[in-house]
Amino acid sequence: MKLLSIFFTFCFSTAFAQVEVEKDLRVDLLLKKQEELNKKAWLENNRSGPGFRIVVINTNDRQVALDVKSRLMRDFPDHKTYLLYQAPNFRIQFGNFRIRKEADAMKIQLAKIFTNNLIIIPTTVEYKPEEEPVQ
Repeated sequence: MKLLSIFFTFCFSTAFAQVEVEKDLRVDLLLKKQEELNKKAWLENNRSGPGFRIVVINTNDRQVALDVKSRLMRDFPDHKTYLLYQAPNFRIQFGNFRIRKEADAMKIQLAKIFTNNLIIIPTTVEYKPEEEPVQ
C-alpha cells in the first residue's frame, strides 16, 4: 500500500510540474516570413471587386444566346463574355468594367452591333491583380 501511495505521489507531482520552454528567435522570423507569403498569395488570388457588366441579351432560346456569345468573343477578344442560365432564360453578360464610364463607352460600341436594349448592371467583376481596387 505504501508503494502505491508513493507511485501516486510521484505521478501527481510530475503532472503539475512546470516546464520552461526556450523559444528560438528564428521562429519569429519564420512566422513573419510565412505571414508575408500568405498575404502575397491572398492578393494574387483575390481577383474580384465591385464593377459593371453589360447585359447584351436575355432570351429563352439557347442557340441565339450562344450565337451572341460567339460573336462577342470573336469581335472583342480582350473582354470576357458570360453565359448565365436562370430558368427559362439565358442571359449574356459582357465585360468586367471597374468604372461606369468604361461600361458606357463599350455600350455605345455594342449598340452599333446589337439593336436590342443593352443594360449596364452593377455586379462583382474580375480584374487583374496589379489593378488597384476602386474605393
